[in-house]
Amino acid sequence: MRIVKCFITWLFLIALLGSEVISSINHREFMDVKLIGVWAGEYLEKEGTLKKWIQTRNADGTYTIDFSYRETDGGVKRFSESGRWWVKDKLFHEMALMDMQRPDIYRYRLDEKCVYFELVEDEELMDQFEDYSLVIPPFLTEVKSRS
Repeated sequence: MRIVKCFITWLFLIALLGSEVISSINHREFMDVKLIGVWAGEYLEKEGTLKKWIQTRNADGTYTIDFSYRETDGGVKRFSESGRWWVKDKLFHEMALMDMQRPDIYRYRLDEKCVYFELVEDEELMDQFEDYSLVIPPFLTEVKSRS
């Protein structure tokens, strides 16, 4: 009888540890290889400012974005951002190294040449947009916001 109890206890422990391993695998960060590469985008704001960017996502989880904003008066502002990106719990995370405490978080889906992003969590943008989604095909992008 004691052997049976020990055997049942061991089976229970193995099952418990196995479910913990599976759970931690599902919540682990990873790089979706389909998101690696160079992507370009542009967005025309209602006020007339044309925002363009080129983003490079690397396999090591780093990224850089080069922005160019053409104002309605013809002036151009250029700046760059770098940071980390990853996928966790089926959500895309992106965090600029210099000025972010928490990452922007997006739901995403891919088709043949596009990746569609829907903003889930971003303190700054959530105040500006009720719903926000990005469509990013390589070298041609549309950003749509619904109010």
